[in-house]
Order: sequence, then structure tokens, then C-alpha cells
Amino acid sequence: MAASSNKTALILVDIQHDFLPPDGSLAVTDGDQILPPVYRLIENAEKYFDLVVASLDYHPVSHISFASTHGKEPFTTLEVPKLNSNETITQMLWPDHCVQGTKGCELEPGIMKRLERISHMVEYIQKGDNVAVDAYSAFADNQYTFFTPLARILHAAGVTKVVVCGLATDYCVRATAIDARKFGFETKLLTDAVRAVDPTKETDILSELEVWGCQLVESGSIV
Repeated sequence: MAASSNKTALILVDIQHDFLPPDGSLAVTDGDQILPPVYRLIENAEKYFDLVVASLDYHPVSHISFASTHGKEPFTTLEVPKLNSNETITQMLWPDHCVQGTKGCELEPGIMKRLERISHMVEYIQKGDNVAVDAYSAFADNQYTFFTPLARILHAAGVTKVVVCGLATDYCVRATAIDARKFGFETKLLTDAVRAVDPTKETDILSELEVWGCQLVESGSIV
């Protein structure tokens, strides 16, 4: 385990059935290729990390991000009401995914099995459970009106560094890594353990995260 004066958390972002090929409703291209390095990270977690956090998209039926809610096509955009405001914001519309109580919402079985073995050092964060606002980051919704317990959990555990991996680079991983920097955590992003919804944007997203102060490394430099 990491030294007590230098606590590090591993953050696994949304490694759920619906984001994984071959049959996830919002499967990320090559998303299953992150599984071997992520498995290795979890298997060695007690040696290299003080805490492991697994975030989950946890949407209710008719969530605002679902194209079906609005009678629209997935992967289009729509202006939707901004909370506590007369303004609107642009919402990306997705296929229904990670609906509470469905298999698609569950963590990938190999991830879950490995997390159960180290349950004493694992925290789970559910996000996107407010029907009226989307939430990419494991820290907060997209409008910063609701915050998950993650920042409090990390600070209470004495964590100062986080290592981020998961799905997808251009949405939930990006937002989580940026918020980790906003909350003052030294942040490493594992480039071999992330994949993007739009692979053509991955290089630009990684460059943006470097500007935010994230360190881009491969999992082999950690375990």
C-alpha cells in the first residue's frame, strides 16, 4: 500500500456493460481493450493504491440525455432547460444506457469480481441519477448543481493523488480528470486504459487534459 503521507486513489470511470462491445447500447469502440490493464491495476491495488473508486452512470428511465426521451435520433444535440435558470444548454442525446436496474448499468463482470476481492478499500459513486441533468464527471453533474460524495471521500481519506482510467476519454473520463484538477488533486491519466466515443478526438482531448495539468502515462508505469 502507498505510504500514508502520499495517498493515492485509483478512479475507474464507468466501466459498465452498456459502454462495452460487443453488445453495449452505447459501446465505445475498442472499449474492451482497456480491460487487461484495468484488471492488472485492481489486482495490484493493495500494493500501489490506498483507495479504489468505481463510478457508475446510474440513469433513471426517461433521462434527459436519452434521445428516446425527446423523440430524437441518438448522437444529435438539443437545447434543454438549464436548472434554476431561464436559459438553455446544449445536450448531446444518447441511446438509452445504464438505466438503473438493468444489466447495462452493471460493472463489467471481471471488474466487479476483482473489486469484490478488495472490498475493504473500494468506494462506489453513482452519477447521472437526476432525470433533469446529465453528469459526466464522477465529482459533479454537468451544471455543477449537484455534487457526488467523491471529493469528500478522497479528502477524508487523505488522498492527494488520483489515477484515472475508464470510459470514455472524450466525455466521462475527460470531465472526471478535469474536476480532479479543479479539486486540487495531482492527476495521472492512463492512456492505455481509456478509449473515446469518437476516436478521432482522442489526441485533442489528451492534449487538453495536459493543459489542465494532468500527467499522461501508461499503466505499466504504475504497476
